[in-house]
Amino acid sequence: MKNFLKKFLIVFLELVIISGILWFIAEKRGIHNFGQLVPALETRIQQVIPQSFPEPSDPVVKDFSWSYKGSKYELSLTLYQSVYKFYQNEPKTYAYDGQLPNNWEEEYYGMFLKANENDQTISELVDKLKALGSKHSLNSDQIVELALAFVQAIAYDDAKAGNILAKTGNESMLYPYETLFEKHGVCSDKSLLAVSILKELGYGTAIFTYEKENHMAIGIKCPKSYSTYGSGYCYGETTSIGNKIGIIPQFDIQSKKTAEIAEIADFDQTQRQQASFQDLGQVKIYQASDGKEYAGIIEIKKIESEISQLKTRMKTLLEQISPQKETIANEITELELQKNVLEKLKDDQNFEKYNASVEKYNALLEKYKKDSKAYNENVTLYNRAVARYNVLIKQ
Repeated sequence: MKNFLKKFLIVFLELVIISGILWFIAEKRGIHNFGQLVPALETRIQQVIPQSFPEPSDPVVKDFSWSYKGSKYELSLTLYQSVYKFYQNEPKTYAYDGQLPNNWEEEYYGMFLKANENDQTISELVDKLKALGSKHSLNSDQIVELALAFVQAIAYDDAKAGNILAKTGNESMLYPYETLFEKHGVCSDKSLLAVSILKELGYGTAIFTYEKENHMAIGIKCPKSYSTYGSGYCYGETTSIGNKIGIIPQFDIQSKKTAEIAEIADFDQTQRQQASFQDLGQVKIYQASDGKEYAGIIEIKKIESEISQLKTRMKTLLEQISPQKETIANEITELELQKNVLEKLKDDQNFEKYNASVEKYNALLEKYKKDSKAYNENVTLYNRAVARYNVLIKQ
């Protein structure tokens, strides 16, 4: 019995010592509870002993279609289940020894952008984009726009975004291969894919992050005088269709997505949007790399200026048209009521009151005609502005 107790105490003390060592290491790495310990240890093991890149197996053809400048584009990629599983098992969290490095975010995003030397998927995708560009006589900057339109058309993962905002589940960023395989992603997934493609095209790139809005976009190297935030990089939005390089869209605080650039309908066919939009806030820039400059921003800025003027004009006209429409509707209702009164007075042969009411009716009718004319003129001006706006956003 004494020997058993002695052995038990020795084993117990060994376990306490081992646990203490593991916990000391964990604390040094910024881990403060047991829930963080296991995934962090797994990540560290993956970093120290990286997994081997697999042989491609279980091929799956992924078809993509999107629009650029009014034309339809299509391409197919052959991806592999084995490679997809490889990236699923790659590190998704940042592990470190000692104190948290000052540049940990740079290193964290770099994990997802570092391509495996055996994976040529992005290179193959870029070759296909270049071939499409050549077929449609696009220059190099237009191929950049084509590539961004390709990423924008990949579906936004609303379910994942909801989990991230609610802080439920175990959501993590995707490697570019995973985003292509799943054909959907949130802003970070799509931005990392876009950066990978543009780097392969030879352009300088960066990552723009907005902590308050929990949003990520990309930067494309461009002439500094035209760049966003004076950074030397022009803003590129990946989550919504139609947004042009260098133009920062508004952010919908309800859906947590950027506003999509789309054609506006004529006034008679549209309702004023009730979505609550705001501008993106403070930015942090990571993974800035050198490369070719995107010169197309010069022409885009000219278009942006006219679009901005048109939007201001349309907003002003809408503010006039909406109350005008309500006034006219009330006048029509009142005219109908007065018409009924006149008919009754006429039937009753009460000509004295009838004549007085006719004067009142005619005065209201003249006001209605005047208000209708002003309303129709404003609607015409609004529809002209809309038509021009719809032309510009396709350029």
